[in-house]
Amino acid sequence: MDHIVYLDKPAGALEAMRLGKKTMVGRAYNGRRSPYGKVKVGDMLYFTENDGQQIIYGRGRVTEVFDSPKLTHEESEALLERHRRDLWLSERQFLRMAGKRYLVLVTVDGFQEVPLFRFTRRDFHTLDDWIPVSDVRTVRKEDPVRDL
Repeated sequence: MDHIVYLDKPAGALEAMRLGKKTMVGRAYNGRRSPYGKVKVGDMLYFTENDGQQIIYGRGRVTEVFDSPKLTHEESEALLERHRRDLWLSERQFLRMAGKRYLVLVTVDGFQEVPLFRFTRRDFHTLDDWIPVSDVRTVRKEDPVRDL
């Protein structure tokens, strides 16, 4: 299974992933929402930024997945603090995620450059920042990515 994963552009998450400083991606919710239960070891994550361009910059293979049970505020905060460095969380991101009842923490084997390509969201009726797709090739747009 492939997944398109949005990374926080203002926090420099893509560059941190590229440099190996960020080795884990996470999501936090008050209810069990995607990608909870949908990510498996061996899946491929394709990385984009939350800048509206819908460009895939690279990918990484999932090596570990943790879907938390229902957490207390304190448990959620402690878990994020324990993985803060690997998640490459800014203070703003940490405060936004801390205290959520459900956490999804996904360890990635590294960042692999891919030829840049655009993707389309037309078949997805969600505004989520994590899109499970069976095969990323099915959402690839044909228009080329010009020099960035």
